[in-house]
Amino acid sequence: MINVKTAKTFLKGVITKNSPMYVQFAISKGCNLKCQMCSAVESRKHEKELGLPEIEKLASILDKMGVTMIILTGGEPFLRKDIVEVIKAFSKHRIGVRLQTNGLLISGDKLKAVIEAGISEVTISLDSLEPEKQDFINQKSGSWHEIIRTIALFSQLFPIKGNMTGINTVVSKLNLHEIPSMVDFITQVGFYVSLIPVHLGDIDSNFIVRKENKQFAFTEEDHDDIDMIYSKIIEMKRQGYHVHNSYRFLRESPDFLKYKKIHWECDSPDLYFSISPSGKFLPCVDINTDIDMLAPGFLDLYYSRDFRNVLKKKVKECPGCMYACYPEITYFCRDLKVFFERIFQGYRISRFTREVKTYETLLMLAQQFHDKYSK
Repeated sequence: MINVKTAKTFLKGVITKNSPMYVQFAISKGCNLKCQMCSAVESRKHEKELGLPEIEKLASILDKMGVTMIILTGGEPFLRKDIVEVIKAFSKHRIGVRLQTNGLLISGDKLKAVIEAGISEVTISLDSLEPEKQDFINQKSGSWHEIIRTIALFSQLFPIKGNMTGINTVVSKLNLHEIPSMVDFITQVGFYVSLIPVHLGDIDSNFIVRKENKQFAFTEEDHDDIDMIYSKIIEMKRQGYHVHNSYRFLRESPDFLKYKKIHWECDSPDLYFSISPSGKFLPCVDINTDIDMLAPGFLDLYYSRDFRNVLKKKVKECPGCMYACYPEITYFCRDLKVFFERIFQGYRISRFTREVKTYETLLMLAQQFHDKYSK
């Protein structure tokens, strides 16, 4: 539910294009998985995670900056034993908190505790309806069934009306033809899917998250299939399936998958930015800096022209991304069609009531939709 503070911040961002409305904070440098397209844990192994008192100070700084939405990521955020207290640190400043998790470390009691602490939304990663494929991507046996069990837990414990529980699905060569079945499955669950084009680096790249892995990369032979699948997804969205991505994002994603080409300009650090586990200010999850947000005078530094020039230079040197969150906020603030699309979608979500699904029901649905689209 959007409060008055959040609404004002978003309106200011749309009007001025210079109000940080969204922040990603990697509260954990570690992860219980070793996903084959992610190098975040390796990149951050020398960082020291902020303690709770430092996070409380960080929350106060973000409040002064006008930030009203933060997504807690990692690594895996549920590795932090003090995750409930971390959430409360932001909630007491009326900063809406989302969690992004792989879902393998969540118990019913833990989920109830984070909901009571102020979590507004949760997204969980799921890339396939085939257990063996998901386990291969995560490099952990049994991970698919644990994720499905957690989705059932979300279904049972989160509000059934007006809640946007999400599933993040990374679109790669391994699962491209599964995407329609994923969309159908997630819609039947009552959640929303966000489709994220796979981001791969190379051996010489300095990205934090992107990792070289040719098994996930598309070739020219895949281009027609990419266009076909995304046309199908756009049509499914028009028919009412629960695709959270905007139409513009879906239309532009194929060019990124085929050519690493983007059609938007990044608005970091004006509308969004990221924070590393040790409290470093980052233009995004993939670009490193040595800027300490807890250092004296950070706020003065952030608003200085020299700081903005340095950050914008880093952003311009980046080849670009389609990580969904950043481009979607830029679209929201700069594209009237996307703006009104999001307003309408928010209204639909606020009116939607879903049915609670059990673990056994989800297993049956997963098999049903896998078989339906495999024919």
